[in-house]
Amino acid sequence: MPPFPPKKNQSNLPTQSARVEAARQLDQNDDRNAFVGLSRKDHETDPGRERQVRDLVAGVTRWQRYLDFLIDHFYKAKGGNLEKPLRTVLRIGLYELLFTETPDHAAIHEAVEAAKEHVRVGASGLTNGLLRSVLRSREHLPVPDSKNLATRLGIQYSHPDWMVERWLEDFGEDDTVKFLVHNNERPTYGIHIVDRVEEVLEVLSEAGVEAQPSEFIPGFWRIKSIQPLLRGGFLRDGAVRVQDEAAALVVRTVAPEKTDRVLDMCAAPGGKSLLLAMYMEGGGEVVASDVHKRRLNLLTNSMSTFGLENITIDARDGTNPPPSWLNAFDKVLLDAPCSGFGVMSKKADMRWNRKESDFEELTVLQRTLLDSAALCVRPGGVLIYSTCTIDIEENHAQISNFLYRNPCFTLDDLPSTIPAELRSVDGYFESLPFNTGMDGAFAARLRKTTEPCDPISSPLET
Repeated sequence: MPPFPPKKNQSNLPTQSARVEAARQLDQNDDRNAFVGLSRKDHETDPGRERQVRDLVAGVTRWQRYLDFLIDHFYKAKGGNLEKPLRTVLRIGLYELLFTETPDHAAIHEAVEAAKEHVRVGASGLTNGLLRSVLRSREHLPVPDSKNLATRLGIQYSHPDWMVERWLEDFGEDDTVKFLVHNNERPTYGIHIVDRVEEVLEVLSEAGVEAQPSEFIPGFWRIKSIQPLLRGGFLRDGAVRVQDEAAALVVRTVAPEKTDRVLDMCAAPGGKSLLLAMYMEGGGEVVASDVHKRRLNLLTNSMSTFGLENITIDARDGTNPPPSWLNAFDKVLLDAPCSGFGVMSKKADMRWNRKESDFEELTVLQRTLLDSAALCVRPGGVLIYSTCTIDIEENHAQISNFLYRNPCFTLDDLPSTIPAELRSVDGYFESLPFNTGMDGAFAARLRKTTEPCDPISSPLET
């Protein structure tokens, strides 16, 4: 069964109102099939209470399948008959009881009180009885007994079977378990401290947030909370950017020169375009493009904040590049739409909202964008394909098939700024989050020949 943290007395426990608000948000998210926190109203609550609500919502969402397994085991009647608001309160109570430092008596008492307010007074008895039954059995909780390994792991670590099956095939059991554990941990955030380093680190230290310097990229740090930086205005005034090391290493795979003309084909919200422009020290040009014009507005604001003038915004569909783009760029970065498996620890509900049927549409789009991006690279230039997933079909297979379709390209060596431990045996940049502690990411560097060359007309199916 999952490892449960030791219980401690903790002064900053969620308030009763935070638990009830978390229950309301969880029910609303379920009704709307919405992302976690969509129903939040940050401006109407104090920061401490909002953090409590956010932590409860994210934690219950991550552990939802395992919590339901326990509820259905300990509920004497048929579990499916539980009304949704009551199941939600039980999930919150179990999550606090098993996965937080909330004292046992407080977790049970507050769940009972939440049941009275969120469900009805009569629901308090069932809530109290079920949670106390789990508490008595905590050292010997039931384990999934399915003969199917993916199902057992899926229940135990609260992921859909189809995801677990996919990862077992790609990585084997040991690494799959590591990945499942990683996805359920409270996420770490990467930050790029652009200015006033000592002041930023001092504010983090005073707030009790440890800042760990990146072992891979100067100027980048890992932290567990960005709230002190938000409160201090460091993100607003441009002293700090939020960007994971893995995303920054993708930019380092591009290795832009000061005089380059670079196309960032799927740029929104623009974090990689910003870092490309910074690395080019104001020289050359970064053309930031995306089909989602409104999301590029974030980049416009950031350009002003950081005083960058070497970025041109050109909102358009990358699957249909204009004539002016053809053979026009020294380097093209295609950070392709993907499953997002590499950032699941930061997006608690992605595991429930992503569907296996999404893959056919995603991989077709990736192939189309790759072929379009190839047309934009000048002879002798470089195409960089990247994703924020660890999925083999979206990464290694896409590159193999692209190279088959496009004999005009060959796999290029990664720059020296990519550490040896982040290079796959095939010559790709690859961050597996359960090994690196960063987001999951992939990048391949592809060099276009200077000789006349025509791509194969019909693509190889994956």
